[in-house]
Amino acid sequence: MSEQRYTANGTSGWLRVKLQPSGKEISLPEYLKVKYEGSSGGRDTFVVQEGVHAGKKCSVITGYLKIGNPGYKPAARLSFSLNGELLTYPGGRIKAITSETNSIPVGTYPIQIPDFPHPGGSNYTSRSDYAKSWFYLGIGNAVAYNNDRYLHPGAVSAGCITVDANKWTDLYRHLILCRGNDGKTVGTVTVVA
Repeated sequence: MSEQRYTANGTSGWLRVKLQPSGKEISLPEYLKVKYEGSSGGRDTFVVQEGVHAGKKCSVITGYLKIGNPGYKPAARLSFSLNGELLTYPGGRIKAITSETNSIPVGTYPIQIPDFPHPGGSNYTSRSDYAKSWFYLGIGNAVAYNNDRYLHPGAVSAGCITVDANKWTDLYRHLILCRGNDGKTVGTVTVVA
């Protein structure tokens, strides 16, 4: 009997699971909705319900799929001021930058559920356990090395919205529980001059 559950793990924001039947390992973000299908041999089998791996069948060591609602909230509505270098969200304001030569254009962008652990966050894990959890700003899936834009922590920007790494944990904790109605997003960010 399948039932709604969600992924949970330690402090990094990611859970290593195995695709079925190949056994290939992938990472899923915490609080991801899944349909639990059953347990066998100390592993729980499930189908991912949202994010970039939606529809894929996976398994994980028993104990990492939790029952109930982890505290999902409605879609987030963020605002990023290019001139003010501030990102505003319900939890407050955070210093944020973008590239001077490749700044994110004015407009409204979907904020997607994190897709994979980003190694670019490694330099900031001392400031936030979630530094490798980046939120893609776009439609469809990001294409590696194609100048895709993300919302992420850091001190340098190539065109993303890059926020103060010391404040990333609070923003991450807010966004990771927000949900749009499309199975892919946590909300939107509006970029203004």
